[in-house]
Amino acid sequence: MSTEPSAAEAARDLDFIRDVVDRTDRRVDPHAFHYVHWGAIVLLWYPIANWLALRGEIGPMIAVGVGSVALGMLLSIVREIRLQKSPRLEGENTFLSNQMMLVTFASIGAGAVLSGVSPNFGFIEGPNIPTLWALVYANMAVMLGIIYRRAFLYAGIVIFAAAIIAIIVPAYNGFIVGPAMGLGMIVPGLQAERRVKELQAEPRAA
Repeated sequence: MSTEPSAAEAARDLDFIRDVVDRTDRRVDPHAFHYVHWGAIVLLWYPIANWLALRGEIGPMIAVGVGSVALGMLLSIVREIRLQKSPRLEGENTFLSNQMMLVTFASIGAGAVLSGVSPNFGFIEGPNIPTLWALVYANMAVMLGIIYRRAFLYAGIVIFAAAIIAIIVPAYNGFIVGPAMGLGMIVPGLQAERRVKELQAEPRAA
């Protein structure tokens, strides 16, 4: 009597494997709270900074910028430390989440370097830094959309369009790119956070 599995059994085994792989692939925690709180910060920061710049109040504008960056970094560090102690998902696909973090860090790092180098060598003027960051955010969002969720891809397109408008109307760039960058990070970020909560309620793949 043959001990080889029947076609029906092989098909069932294949379906089981596919189900396990699918569940594992979907169990991703992208730590999207970073995008949410940074989006909220930029949503307020850039228009306020633009308003202060138009009034010639450079000191307060710089203070708002420093405070915004400090707040964002503090929130990111504290929340990451908490997750290191207690991850939100068991059986998480850490490969994909790590890829998303690499995209984020690479984009932000490049933006930081460009922000420091570009004005000093006359590539762009200091007041146009928000537009530069809009291009950085647009690129980051598109890459996240390619590897994770399309909502980030659509957000990247919107942010890029806002950056183009800001290039055309540079005096009001903060008013233009601030809302686009803010909502462009908040909306897909909240969707990703909601997905994590859904995954927390699902049984872990065996």
